[in-house]
Amino acid sequence: MDSVQMPMGPTPGPAWADVLTTWSPAWGVNVVLLALAALYLVAARRHGGWPRWRTASFLAALASAVVTWNSGIAVFGHEAFAVHMVMHLALIMVVPAFWVAAHPLELLRSALPERAGARFDTALHSRASRALFFPGTALVFYALVIVLTHLTSFMEAMAGSMALHHSEQALYLVAGILFFHVAIGVDLMPNRPAYFVRYVLMALAMGVDTLVGVVLMQAPATMFPAYDLEGVHLGGALMWVVGDGLMMVIMVLLGRLWVTDASAKIDFGPWLESARRDAFREQTGAGSDGDPDADLDDDDEALAAYNRMLTRLNHGEH
Repeated sequence: MDSVQMPMGPTPGPAWADVLTTWSPAWGVNVVLLALAALYLVAARRHGGWPRWRTASFLAALASAVVTWNSGIAVFGHEAFAVHMVMHLALIMVVPAFWVAAHPLELLRSALPERAGARFDTALHSRASRALFFPGTALVFYALVIVLTHLTSFMEAMAGSMALHHSEQALYLVAGILFFHVAIGVDLMPNRPAYFVRYVLMALAMGVDTLVGVVLMQAPATMFPAYDLEGVHLGGALMWVVGDGLMMVIMVLLGRLWVTDASAKIDFGPWLESARRDAFREQTGAGSDGDPDADLDDDDEALAAYNRMLTRLNHGEH
């Protein structure tokens, strides 16, 4: 009597030891990364005073890309959902963050001849460039990439198509570079957002990662039949915990940048600044006939009035 063969389910994910020890060179990608490294190093040397930490950051971005595309992350990332999530986090967070910190646009601009540099400046400050580097554009693009590639039928379609798999990798990389260039970059850009806006961007992006991660952690078996359910749940946990953890680290570094950036002056805005001036006049009686556009913090008369007010308060306490 012939035995009946039961249909095979999704293949369980590989052991993480195999992911860490497997290596399969991606020669095409490696050639591109090697060319980028050579161009950056030559331009940095010609620049003369290019900071070494920027060069180190660029090499770290390329090294992260090498590991992502040559290790077991690339070998098993197509079939194993959890490994795919590791690749996703590397391409949309780790590599872009190092890349942006290396100031590649600034170095490219310094290496261009005069006419090419003028064209570069024109393109950088064009209407299209301003729209592309607008904070809302970067956030929406990042959120759409995360949501549409994880909470739709895209993952099922990608499981049967290597072309979609490679397209997704490029999409992650572009979305990550654009987002972090706006969120943490101090490189050349047409409209650099304030640091407070950057923190809001990071927090909103973290919310998107958390939402998608939690949904994947609770996903039913019917959501992604091509993948092992345990791997899907683990992938969601990685996106939530590791993704938010990476965002928190980057936000801490952004805070350090904010503190050390001499050009980052707190702007109270016209309404709050007007209210501050009115409150100061009411308490000290100074500045009523002064220049409305003058800097209240650098006004000697206002400072003297403020000191007299403190003296009165001190005597009143005694």
